[in-house]
Amino acid sequence: MNNPAAARAGRPRPEVVAGEAAALDGEWASDHWEARRLGIPARRGRATARFDGISQPWLRDPVKRWSRLRLATGCAFTTIGSGALALTRFSGFLAACHPEADRPGAITRPVLEDYLSWLVTQGYSAATRALSLSMIRVFFEACHRHGWLPGLAASATIYVEELPFHHDEIARFIPEYVMAQLESDEAIAKIPHLTTRHLIVVMIETGLRGGDACTLPFNPVLTDSSGWPCLRFEAVKVRAEQLIPLSARAAAAIRAQQDYVCQRWPAGSPWLFPGIAGNHDGQRPYSHSSFSQQLRRWQRVIGLRDEAGQPVTVTGHQFRHTLGTRLINSGVPQHVVQKLLGHASPHMTSHSAREGPRHHHPGGIRPLPVPADQHHRAADRLRPRRPDRIGRVGQAQPQPGPRQPPQRLLRPPGPAGLPAPQRLPDLPGLPDHARVPADPPAAGRHQPPPHRPGRRQRPAAPGREPAPRPGQPGPDHPRPPSAQE
Repeated sequence: MNNPAAARAGRPRPEVVAGEAAALDGEWASDHWEARRLGIPARRGRATARFDGISQPWLRDPVKRWSRLRLATGCAFTTIGSGALALTRFSGFLAACHPEADRPGAITRPVLEDYLSWLVTQGYSAATRALSLSMIRVFFEACHRHGWLPGLAASATIYVEELPFHHDEIARFIPEYVMAQLESDEAIAKIPHLTTRHLIVVMIETGLRGGDACTLPFNPVLTDSSGWPCLRFEAVKVRAEQLIPLSARAAAAIRAQQDYVCQRWPAGSPWLFPGIAGNHDGQRPYSHSSFSQQLRRWQRVIGLRDEAGQPVTVTGHQFRHTLGTRLINSGVPQHVVQKLLGHASPHMTSHSAREGPRHHHPGGIRPLPVPADQHHRAADRLRPRRPDRIGRVGQAQPQPGPRQPPQRLLRPPGPAGLPAPQRLPDLPGLPDHARVPADPPAAGRHQPPPHRPGRRQRPAAPGREPAPRPGQPGPDHPRPPSAQE
């Protein structure tokens, strides 16, 4: 459980189907790609990409070539399917509005401007329009670079400012009144399947994305140098491997799930959360769509309500926003929250910082899922380094005063006269001011610079006389005659 090599060995690896390596080029040339036949890992339910909806042959072949190149550079298979869908939508626009476009040279800037208007008239959401235009923009840039569409106009491009503007939304966290119902032992016990029960606990405690949680390897837990359990997983969206600390509740849920898998599938399974239906050998992971259905059904069983008594439904991804908001409320620095949640940019983490009124946990203050000393070691490693007095970037200076680690996830309410959102954080004590001189030197009095032995004066340039120091004789102030003269 604590062996990195064992955890690495338990992670599924892509492999070519035996006996079909010679037919691989034929699979790439097909208009219907299957990740399993191509030997590419993909999430269950998102392992296909279809290009048969692109009716123009001169457009379909470059799209497949572009998709193959993106797979070679590390893009997920889900991204390839999204790109194929975006170009299929563009192909439908050309067939409906510009049937005369029978060659790459027919795609001009006015045609793309018509496509911008056509997307709006079709009633697509801003996110769908942004995804479609982003895919076309990247595709045309690759065609200009590699010459996949000969004769394509240089002006045939989508500019960044033409993408639909994403307005900053408030955080999609779940109110604590609702979370108290979801996290109660009575509600958790009403989940019929143990796999779904343990998966929900892990997602609440770690904030994992649903796809990453469903495809966790069987042995994803490592132990750091201090003996604390950490979760090692592959973040598909950002294409990076992450290591995050686990709470005691999440670690217990993972151990219980491992025992259940060993009991249910004695031959073993490569997944921590295998599929619960039609999975006799345990070789298929838990489907994210099945998890979403089980989550909605469980909320109807427990009668999930908001503070107004109205039925409410939450999604699995909102557990991730809730954890980010809780960490921000507890005073964890934003760059540390970004590292824990695996956000590619601070802008994504800022959604959790735009919180609503703070709700306090009815069952008391929940502890942080990391020990106090480990949190500070992580914060020290992630704290940005500051420049010193001569402009060089060095290590962060130690903070004055004793460290007081944040041991709570939600702060207790403030004084009676001060609401919790406006309460100031605890500040270290100010240093003593006994060393400050009572009578500072007068403004008119000149303090001579201290004498530095061994320091030589730089010679003046030819034709320029150095400026005399205060009290030093110069041309306007000749030296007074001495007694010997």
